[in-house]
Amino acid sequence: MDIQVRPILDDNYAFVIQSGGLVGVIDPGEAAPLIEYLDDNDLSLDWVINTHHHWDHTKGNDELIKKYNAKWAAPAECGAADIVLEEGKNFQFGDTRFTIIHTCGHTKGHIVLYSADDGVLFSGDTVFASGCGRLFEGDANDMYGAFQKIAALPDDTVIYFGHEYTKSNCEFAANALPHNQIVAERLGEVTMQSMTIPTRLDIEKRVNPFFMAKSAAEFKKFRDAKDCF
Repeated sequence: MDIQVRPILDDNYAFVIQSGGLVGVIDPGEAAPLIEYLDDNDLSLDWVINTHHHWDHTKGNDELIKKYNAKWAAPAECGAADIVLEEGKNFQFGDTRFTIIHTCGHTKGHIVLYSADDGVLFSGDTVFASGCGRLFEGDANDMYGAFQKIAALPDDTVIYFGHEYTKSNCEFAANALPHNQIVAERLGEVTMQSMTIPTRLDIEKRVNPFFMAKSAAEFKKFRDAKDCF
């Protein structure tokens, strides 16, 4: 699978993916820069794919679907998609089989897409580099459970996340874990980078406080502190 990271809006990422002759866009929060990329590279579009219903991940859906006569795959919370993405079912995209994992917390119906063959996870607003999504519709128990699902994936899983929040997330992690030298080193690294995507699961297990949480209560403590940071 070929993956092209496309910065959109203020700090969002969308992804143009290709596999087996198909082209898809994941989480198009706006259409124009994605249309420009597709047309500049002489590509059509077969699938629009969403991880959750928030506008900054879906606002470009209608324009892209209409322009390219694309199909739509999304969790049920997004509406009447051509294929509803839900846990326990796979989504076949060209030569790539995505396993759908339900990760409620940020929204009730949020899903992430995992390709075992490619070793890639599209995490939407569940996992960020050194952070996690805000708890808009779920609670800490929900998001802690989501993180446990993701933690069970292979350590070398490459994670493509939905927002460039890494510097502020690392600043929080360094504050929350002041004696963790690995976290401090990670902050130094990302301070010099404008784009920190992707990350890897083994890295996140060492630097992300939310992966380090030993319980939902500890997860909530970190999330409450981050909300006020």
